[in-house]
Amino acid sequence: MATTTSENVNDAETLPELDVIWKIVSPGELDVWQSSNAFTLESELDKSDGFFHCSNTLRIRKTADLYFKTISNHKMVKIETKTLTHGNTRSVIFTAEAPTKEEVDENKDSIFIHYLLVEGKACCAHVFANFEKYPLKTEDVISGVFDMPWVASEGKHEFPGLDMLC
Repeated sequence: MATTTSENVNDAETLPELDVIWKIVSPGELDVWQSSNAFTLESELDKSDGFFHCSNTLRIRKTADLYFKTISNHKMVKIETKTLTHGNTRSVIFTAEAPTKEEVDENKDSIFIHYLLVEGKACCAHVFANFEKYPLKTEDVISGVFDMPWVASEGKHEFPGLDMLC
């Protein structure tokens, strides 16, 4: 597996477009995370695939347009990859290839971020870890929650939280 490894995500200067990743979630997913304080795989797609499907700031609008068109009650969850190190007790490994289940299980203190390139830049991120045995606390993962209302008259979502950050 080809990887760029960082014991501290701040050292991973080669992938600045992954400093922040976004997860589009249903109100139910967010409720579970907030009430349990455990960042667990909740969507059917994430459970089925065994990882979190995320996008970076360059791709979140396209992801919403492709997979969440007309849905108005979902939220964007902001994740700063440097916070995933949980006070430097975990490693974040950026990789161009998806890790195997064995790699994830063997590296219990690691979080793998498998990135997909579009036009030479990382844009989609798949976040792998052994979430059941080594859970992440929601408060350590989520740095913000933002609305993404559907505007039917324009045929697209608005991103007020994203727009104020860019």
